[in-house]
Amino acid sequence: MAGRGGYGAALRRLRDAQKTAKGVSLYSRWVNRPLGRALAAGAYVVGLRPNHVTALSGLLSGAAVAGIALARPSWPLALAVWAGLVLGFALDSADGQLARLRGESSPAGEWLDHVVDCAKITALHAAVLISFHRFFALPNEGWLLVPLLFQLAAVLIFFGGLLTDKLTPRPPAAPAAPPRG
Repeated sequence: MAGRGGYGAALRRLRDAQKTAKGVSLYSRWVNRPLGRALAAGAYVVGLRPNHVTALSGLLSGAAVAGIALARPSWPLALAVWAGLVLGFALDSADGQLARLRGESSPAGEWLDHVVDCAKITALHAAVLISFHRFFALPNEGWLLVPLLFQLAAVLIFFGGLLTDKLTPRPPAAPAAPPRG
């Protein structure tokens, strides 16, 4: 913690270094990003790196998704899955915020973040399909297509947004000032 400031200092720095809220869902703006900011500040203070936070996000989300597929639905399971997904998605927000705070953004870290995101998106809907098949008396098997359609929509929205961000032309950078003689 020496040289890092503290939790409060990290939180203040993160508040000043937020990405724009333009086009962000209300959940991201009012729940996920603020919770992620608090988690990123805590991770910063204890010395975690962005990829550690990505791994924690994947583990929490993965445990929640496994619960959906493997356990009989119940209220305690629903609460555990809800908590795992909320924290997993908040940690997904925290890894990028921590990277900006530490000045450690990298293509490899961004790749890992997107791969974990993709795994979570596809696994979540697959787990719902498995749960429907194992634990529910559906009127007919056609209802098993519902999670697959949600999965298709989620993957298209995720990759569409990702590609839009990556392929949108950026204004050219200002030329560097010539070196002083």
